[in-house]
Amino acid sequence: MTLARTIAVALCAGLALALPASAKEGVRAKAEGTVRLGAAPGTTIRLTWRLVDARGRAFGASGIYLRVTRCAGGPQRMGARSLGGGRFSARVVVPKGAIRMLRVGLEGWSTAGGETRRADVFFAFDPPLVRRCP
Repeated sequence: MTLARTIAVALCAGLALALPASAKEGVRAKAEGTVRLGAAPGTTIRLTWRLVDARGRAFGASGIYLRVTRCAGGPQRMGARSLGGGRFSARVVVPKGAIRMLRVGLEGWSTAGGETRRADVFFAFDPPLVRRCP
């Protein structure tokens, strides 16, 4: 194999590996309906949203979950259900101390040097679902 051909094959392989990561860039979550971030602790709220790319097209994936950042304590992870067409829903029991922020997570993994570790990607809501803690 010539040097030029070897370089071309290496470049194509690198681009092919980079495509899945770049496909997630610009994705954001759009909540459907009103989100009651200030609901009382113990209250169950249902959140439905859709994921869209930078052009507004539906973005679907498996491994989607809702990350709940609490005012008191670490983040919680709530499973999401796919409704199809880039739409998802989750039920959240408002934690003690209230909800500070909601983001959508996508499970991911990274392998380097023979070691595999979690590498989740997070998508912000547009507009952001954030509130000040009491």
